[in-house]
Amino acid sequence: MMNILNQFCMQQLGFAPVGEIRMLTTGSDSSTITAHAYFRDRINEANIQASIYDAYSATVGYRNDVILVTPDSHAWKGDTNSGGEALTWSKQNTHMLGMGPGELGGYQRCRFGHTGYTMANFMTVSGASNKFKNLRFMHGSATGGASDTTCLTVTGAGNIFEWVNFAGPMDATQSASANYVGVYINGGSSNYFRKCLFGTQNAIQRSGANCMLKIAGAGGLNVFEDCIFRSNSLTSTTPYFINWGGTECLTPQAIFLNCQFINSKAAASSAMTVAIVDSSHANNTLFFDNRCTFTNCTDIVAAASETKILWGSAGATADYAAVNDRANVGLAQNPNHTT
Repeated sequence: MMNILNQFCMQQLGFAPVGEIRMLTTGSDSSTITAHAYFRDRINEANIQASIYDAYSATVGYRNDVILVTPDSHAWKGDTNSGGEALTWSKQNTHMLGMGPGELGGYQRCRFGHTGYTMANFMTVSGASNKFKNLRFMHGSATGGASDTTCLTVTGAGNIFEWVNFAGPMDATQSASANYVGVYINGGSSNYFRKCLFGTQNAIQRSGANCMLKIAGAGGLNVFEDCIFRSNSLTSTTPYFINWGGTECLTPQAIFLNCQFINSKAAASSAMTVAIVDSSHANNTLFFDNRCTFTNCTDIVAAASETKILWGSAGATADYAAVNDRANVGLAQNPNHTT
């Protein structure tokens, strides 16, 4: 009979076979110790680790090794297994799965934090074809403040993030910094984010001119599907959702399918000035299908950059004339808030 852990991994990953399975567990109270003991006769004892660094270091690339994360609060440790350094995920076909349900509200119990030490960059995924699922990365601490800059950096290709909550900012000083970035795709291509929550349900106000998603470099065709971007700018107009400054590529740098960009504000005068800041680049585009929405934003992008944004059409053209609507049904258009 197939081991229950193998069955879980194949079901969650969506393919088979899987390689070596490792389990990350830091349970300390009697209830979690008892619960985790259930798996000790189903996994090699040597494959049970207490730190993400040890678990990752023990995996072998290209063979679909899997790190299972128990539904506990885990301390994130970087490349030297000490606080304050990013973990570089440079392997290929090596995966991390939370052993709890994933959902868009961001309450995943398989979670990582870094209380007590600075974490400039949580993790850099430079490898390819890795999958991360049912996880929450809680980025930001009173210790790090403005030095807690980036939750996730992606430079690799073909990675999948599903039911992942990129929870940040978690600190007021961090959120006031113009350098804060939630997820930074720097040259990565063909990465896929599905049913992910960017941001979190907390009272931290984003007051700096910072972003939740930054796109740079020559990568393209990064896809975001059924994702929520949740921001709390409250009384500030300077934060934005996307900082876009990639170099020339032939495909859309990012495609957004049924994504909601929701900003909380205190008054009508405090909406985001623009949702997307367009750093200087050539002829790249961002594509949004007609199910995407932005809330409490004065404009999607500045007028000078409207031609670089394509919005899936439901039939209405720029002049809203019925004859053109019929002739151009389905043609993606540039947004124009003044019409």
